Amino acid sequence: MLIRSTVIPLTRRCGEIISLPYAFRSEVWLRDLNTRTATAVDVQTNPFCAAGMHLPNASYAVFGGNGAIGPGGDNSSPGSTTSYDPTYKDFDGRRAIRIITPCDGDLGSPPCSWFDGPNSLMMAKARWYPGAEALANGTVVLIGGFTSGGYINRNTPNTDPAYEGGAAEPTFEFYPSGPQPQVMNFMVKTSGLNSYALTYLMPSGKMFVQANYSTSELLLRSF
Repeated sequence: MLIRSTVIPLTRRCGEIISLPYAFRSEVWLRDLNTRTATAVDVQTNPFCAAGMHLPNASYAVFGGNGAIGPGGDNSSPGSTTSYDPTYKDFDGRRAIRIITPCDGDLGSPPCSWFDGPNSLMMAKARWYPGAEALANGTVVLIGGFTSGGYINRNTPNTDPAYEGGAAEPTFEFYPSGPQPQVMNFMVKTSGLNSYALTYLMPSGKMFVQANYSTSELLLRSF
C-alpha cells in the first residue's frame, strides 16, 4: 500500500528469524520513497493471505490472515498453537483487523504505527484469503475466504459446497461491524476455487464480483 511517500509491504515469511527487537513475527517494512530508506516495524498477528482496503479517513485496514504458525509453517514446535507461536512470537491473524493511519511522527510508535491488538479489533468470522471492497457509504464489505491456512477447497465430490466440512467461510460481513454475517449465495455457487474474490464497486451502487468461472452483480447493504 502507499501512504503519502511511504510504501508499506505487509507479508509473512516462514523458516527465517531476522534480528529485530521483536524477534520475528511478520515482515513489515516502511519504505520511504524520498530518502530511499526502509524501517522494520512490528505486526503482532499473522497477516499471511489477508485482504486490505483504504478507509474514508485515508487509513489503511488489513483484514484476516492465517493462524499462528512456527518453523516449517505448522504448529509442530514445542508450545506452538494456532493461537500463538512462541518461536516467531506471532498471534492468530484469521479474525484480526489491523489499521495504519498517515502520520508525520515516528511510524514505529503510536499513534503512527500499526494498530494490531491480538483479540482486540476483530471480524466476526475467521477469514484466510478473503475479498474486500469499499462501499459508497464508507464501509468495507469482507467476503468469503477459508477458515484456516493451507486449505484449497477442491473437494471431489463436492458434497458441501457452502462450508466444505467447516473449512470454507461463505459469508460476508462489514467493517465497521453492521448486521451479522450472512451467507453469500455467490460464494456457494462458486465453491471449488473462490478465494480472493475479485470485487468492483460500480456507479450504480452494485458490486461486480468474479470468482471461479462465474460473475455476478450484487447489492449489499451494511444497515
